[in-house]
Amino acid sequence: MLKNDLDEVCGYILCAKDLKAYEKNAYPYYLTLKELDEVKAERFSNANRELERFYPEYPAHIHIDILEEYTGNGVGSKLMQALFEVLKEEKVPSICVLVDTNNKRAVRFYEKMGFKAFEEDPGIMLCKLD
Repeated sequence: MLKNDLDEVCGYILCAKDLKAYEKNAYPYYLTLKELDEVKAERFSNANRELERFYPEYPAHIHIDILEEYTGNGVGSKLMQALFEVLKEEKVPSICVLVDTNNKRAVRFYEKMGFKAFEEDPGIMLCKLD
């Protein structure tokens, strides 16, 4: 979690080191979301199905958010490097992430962090941890 000088959260990374465990734990969230917004629930479900084809070779899944005013100064890279170290210690071999290909800044960020776009679906980026 990233906090500013006022101790306010201004960024975070969520990581599930095992997609199957994530899906199991996220299922109650999906049911609640489905009651509130069918379209978002369907997108959530489809995203999980997209990632399943890369499991177990790429078992970890991440989501990163940083408020716009805190981007561009290296904090995202620092958060990712810290996450990479934890995942390496826990022997997680690789990560996959869904990214909107229209979000060129996010694509460049993930590429800088070592992710490669999956050839058949550039909205999925994959990263091996060495």
